[in-house]
Amino acid sequence: MSDPASLAARLPRAAGRTVFGNDVAGYHSARPGYPAALYQLIAARLASFESIAEIGPGTGLATEALAAFNPHRFVAFEPDPVLAAHLRTRFAELDVVNDDFCAAEVGGGFDLIASASSFHWLDPATALPKARDLLKPGGCLAIWWNVYRQKGIGDPFAEAVMPLLADIDLPPSEATERHYSLDTELHRGRLEAAGFTGVEHHVFRRERILSAEDARALYASFSLVRLLTNERRKALLDAIAALVTEQFAGAAPSVLLSPIYLASRPVTAG
Repeated sequence: MSDPASLAARLPRAAGRTVFGNDVAGYHSARPGYPAALYQLIAARLASFESIAEIGPGTGLATEALAAFNPHRFVAFEPDPVLAAHLRTRFAELDVVNDDFCAAEVGGGFDLIASASSFHWLDPATALPKARDLLKPGGCLAIWWNVYRQKGIGDPFAEAVMPLLADIDLPPSEATERHYSLDTELHRGRLEAAGFTGVEHHVFRRERILSAEDARALYASFSLVRLLTNERRKALLDAIAALVTEQFAGAAPSVLLSPIYLASRPVTAG
């Protein structure tokens, strides 16, 4: 297993509880959703979706797809009060708990616990055992991310951006040259140590073109940019937009990876 210390956050996990609510519209419009095939994997894993929990739904990019499973009970753990209010307005059927998943006191019995691009803001030593306990026997934990920068996958725009981030504090999911969600050994080991079985790992690849405006909006939605001073944030976003214009003629090819881990609570005791 990889050394977790090598993945230590420069930004504290607590920052994720409030950093995204300061521009809900900007976040929602800039962030892409997730592949349909990812939800098909989840659908194939379970026979019942009577009860679903979502950890850190943010603006609801994954919530809408999860709601299509038509659960009788759908609980969302969202610590940001602004985002929690947004979710209550957007999804009438959603029971929004405005609290951190690890601290919230909610009854279990979930068929599915899902987390889209948010699990890195939690301490896995606490969050994984709690998720296991809140699942029904045979229930499934699904955690996934969108990865925007990864060396060696044929994404010259991402590799050109990386030097611009060299002296910026990164979130818990990232180091300078990788995203921790792609460390299969790390996640498989953590899931199995927490008592999960049947661990699966899949990665979906999508390719798209970013304009200078697209790239600016996307990076403006990231925690590592939102927590900069106004002056430094503007300088970084200007540099990223200029990169698209000058090196990629205003149309930067971008690779988006979506890794997902699926794991089950054992049916038998233990």
